[in-house]
Amino acid sequence: MVGPTERVEFVCGSRSRREVLLSLASEPRERQTVVASTSASESSVYDAMSRLSDRGFCYERDDGYWALTGTGRAVADLLDRVGTVESVVDDTRPYFDEHDLGVVPDADRRELHRLVGCEVVESPETDPFRAARRVRTAIAGADHVSILAPVYDDRFADALVESDPDSARLVLEPEILELAPEDDANADETPPFAELVDIRVAELQFAMTVTDSGVFLSLPKLDGTYDPQTELVRESDAAADWGATLFERIWDRATPVESLVED
Repeated sequence: MVGPTERVEFVCGSRSRREVLLSLASEPRERQTVVASTSASESSVYDAMSRLSDRGFCYERDDGYWALTGTGRAVADLLDRVGTVESVVDDTRPYFDEHDLGVVPDADRRELHRLVGCEVVESPETDPFRAARRVRTAIAGADHVSILAPVYDDRFADALVESDPDSARLVLEPEILELAPEDDANADETPPFAELVDIRVAELQFAMTVTDSGVFLSLPKLDGTYDPQTELVRESDAAADWGATLFERIWDRATPVESLVED
């Protein structure tokens, strides 16, 4: 039985087969138009089309145009997504070489292509708060904010107070909400943003801020340590949707802070 992996390997095993498949993914084409759209020789394209047709990836229509079958379309979509993910990783290296992407839930990691065009904002010694400032600015200008915070940062809290967003949700690590020492003069004070933000608690392995305009992601280093010096940033509708879906997944399993207070 031929499985998904074998189909992809068959197409990728030949540059001409891959180019033909991706050419037909854009629209049905006549044979000569396919030849003109690839870098392969005419004989290589003819051979590729014949082999792809024999394996059920494409077919010749009654009008002489070649088109993809459902199988061909599925493989073409997968190859396109793989190419986009490669672009995400290549454009932001060495960030992905030095940080752990495995902490992101599987379902969201498979949608990494939605971050294509992202950038890495670093904080050099001469400007140690550059990355944090980029996130703070985004929070202050957003109408809707969702934040995963494995560590507490006064700058982000101040930004929430200043912006007074229409809706704001915050997931904190349990340790952040531990009771203050009895001799702490501010022990009875609530955070300045408490009335503005819907707060839940969960174990977090990475930090993230999602706004109307995009997502700001901070992955841990490979040794598991938190990295406040870099942010993976992508401001686009697709990235904002990706971040919102990821946040919702964690939000749903998080514990409302009110439940902890009642206990």
